[in-house]
Amino acid sequence: MYFIISKKDPNSIELADQIIEFLNKKKIDYFVDKDLNLKGIKKNLNEIDPDFILAVGDDNIILKAFRQLEKREIPLLGIASIQSFLAQSDANSFEDHINLINKNKFNIFKRSRIVAEVNDKKYSALNDIGIFSSKSASLVRYDLNINNKLLWKDNADGLIVATPTGSTGYSYSAHGPIILGEPKVLSITPISSIEKKSSIIIPNESKILIDNIQTNNPVVIMDGDVRIPLKENFLELEKSKYDARFIQFSKEYAIEDKLKKRTVSSSTSKTKNLPASAKLVYQTLIYEGDLTQKEIINMTYLPERTVRHALELLLKKKLITQAPYLSDARQTVYGV
Repeated sequence: MYFIISKKDPNSIELADQIIEFLNKKKIDYFVDKDLNLKGIKKNLNEIDPDFILAVGDDNIILKAFRQLEKREIPLLGIASIQSFLAQSDANSFEDHINLINKNKFNIFKRSRIVAEVNDKKYSALNDIGIFSSKSASLVRYDLNINNKLLWKDNADGLIVATPTGSTGYSYSAHGPIILGEPKVLSITPISSIEKKSSIIIPNESKILIDNIQTNNPVVIMDGDVRIPLKENFLELEKSKYDARFIQFSKEYAIEDKLKKRTVSSSTSKTKNLPASAKLVYQTLIYEGDLTQKEIINMTYLPERTVRHALELLLKKKLITQAPYLSDARQTVYGV
């Protein structure tokens, strides 16, 4: 039995409709996320225990699905309607892939997750968890402790703790290391550290405490999407006991192969002489795919004027493209 979750943009909904039509044709049982205007029995994911999850859209919907799973390890197939790094299928291949799943001809690839305790409640993330100020251009003062030992004190724009999967995302955009494979490590990357602190890699069984946090209205951001105001002056993080399980079929869709392609395509030589803000915007577009200016601001936490200038520089160097945003003609979408 399948559970279908999807982004709500027209392309994703159209693809989800095609998937539902195929499942009906094959007489395969499924439930549909209650928030979607799609055919089928509506349920919340926490109400049922499906055999598999079909996440339709991009990386954000895949990350959202794994956050909703919390302590469950249900295998997931990402089906891309637009550019996606984590998806293993798309509009041209989902029928073959669902047939393979039904014949039990697939592999499970496990990716580690991290969990943070925020205001006495635990939240998990597949990519990364960071601490920032909710006010743009404000520094975060903090102490970093690993296994109850003070590692450093710092002032920075923020701090990101990333899994190997998340090491190619925002952490990489902030000059963090890329972690190949699925080694038992986490990375910690300060953003624009005043004290010139560099990224570090630690064993993933380490206990992380970000303490004595001082900034204007601190906010914890998970997977670049979920934002939770931090009411306390500390944040505790550790590896989750529960992995994310991806359904995988062939080397063509292997996450590691995609990672290698991304590493090549995002060569820093292209942006060598650009300001740090333009480099961050460029790396964000490589990772996230096509974005509007508003989405870039939300993901990078850069001021609007800084993002606008960065886009102008990238367009001038012909490193990115721009096109009308089909869902809202008043906006422009940018891509690499």
